[in-house]
Amino acid sequence: MLDIVAAKARPAPDGFATARAALADGADPVALALAAADRAQAAAGDGIFTALVPRDVVERNAAAAAARAAAGEHLPLLGLTFAVKDNLHVAGMATTLNCPVVALMPKESALAITRLEAAGAVLIGKNTMDQFATGLNGTRSPDPLCRNAIDPAFIPGGSSSGSAVAVAAGIVSFSLGSDTGGSGRVPAACNGIVGMKPTVGLVSTRGAVYNSRLLDCIPIFAANVEDASEILALIAGYDPLDPWSRRDADDIQIAPVPAPSMRLAIPRRDQMRFFGDVEAEAAFAANLNRLRSLGFTLDEIDFAPFEEAGRLVFQSALVAERLVEYDEVITAHRDAIHPAALAAIEPGRGYSAKEAFETLYRMRELKRAAELALVDYAAFVTPTVPTIYTIEEMLADPMMRNAAMGAYTYFVNPMDLCVVAAPGAPARAGLPSSLSFIGLAGRDGVVAGLAARFLQPD
Repeated sequence: MLDIVAAKARPAPDGFATARAALADGADPVALALAAADRAQAAAGDGIFTALVPRDVVERNAAAAAARAAAGEHLPLLGLTFAVKDNLHVAGMATTLNCPVVALMPKESALAITRLEAAGAVLIGKNTMDQFATGLNGTRSPDPLCRNAIDPAFIPGGSSSGSAVAVAAGIVSFSLGSDTGGSGRVPAACNGIVGMKPTVGLVSTRGAVYNSRLLDCIPIFAANVEDASEILALIAGYDPLDPWSRRDADDIQIAPVPAPSMRLAIPRRDQMRFFGDVEAEAAFAANLNRLRSLGFTLDEIDFAPFEEAGRLVFQSALVAERLVEYDEVITAHRDAIHPAALAAIEPGRGYSAKEAFETLYRMRELKRAAELALVDYAAFVTPTVPTIYTIEEMLADPMMRNAAMGAYTYFVNPMDLCVVAAPGAPARAGLPSSLSFIGLAGRDGVVAGLAARFLQPD
């Protein structure tokens, strides 16, 4: 098994630079891909992957990419490897959503995956996840549980748990997940890496199995902001075959850009919650001081509309949308469903159509509230997570503590915002904190630039 035990001194993954330096020195891109396949195989018992691409297929795909490059084709991701959450379709591999009895066998890969492979990246495997993407903690899955890449006593975050750990543990160069209420940010925060959640509709979700068709998007896990932005630029763009794809997707600035102002919004201090974690609170204060030292002005704003929008995601008639994908599943395969996942899906049956419309109307009102609150600021800055629990703590109170993990992430998609989560000052047990840079729809380059500036060495 891959040794990812309690290495708080473990160096952060160094991103694309190492692989590219090796290529520049004459390394074989096939050898780089096979090394990643071997790392993944060594971790096969660690709950990070639901399935691995066979080693001979990895070799064949890497050799094909190398041949294309040798023939003069520009492959920007040559020598890089990736993994994807097991709710994204890969042709010829089962999509299980971490519930094998409902496995799907797609004939086509998700568009984002085909674009990455066209750019030379080699897929290594499919990642574990909270079953049906219904959690934010990583324990709503079959054994063996995926564990935090820095300290295995702690949760890895969810629902894209394996996707984050595969990057944080240095198995692959980057990964893709899915995000409804924080699944592209919470696991990044828990494992000390960057999580980039784009504007909804910027990346086509064609080829994904949805938790919420209204809110879902495909986030990127990477070692740093620049790497994540490079991947986003390759997978973003208007997709006429995806009815939810933004028509202006090709016009949105993706590469990190300087902030349009030095004003940042933060939540009012009296409205913030850290659930008793004084170290997390101190880390957030340290992260804000870092921003002040960079010349930013921080203004407190009312957090109540954001908190209300967050409650809509999993405490309103919006949860009935999950029944579109999973109503028949939880009826036909009830015994195979994780109890916490079932508890997250089944309440949707109790809402009326009237309540669903009322929720959609309120969501629209709160989206406008966010636009008005943030229009004069470069971004809204919050903790990514209010605390991080041990696995033992999470299993002792799985519903309340899972909800706590989304205190600063749930509101983002219903308010049509984009985010980059970046690791910050040390927090509980030496694990890094994480700061979220949140912007209005289409400001993906701005929030990326802010996160990159925050992470830049002095």
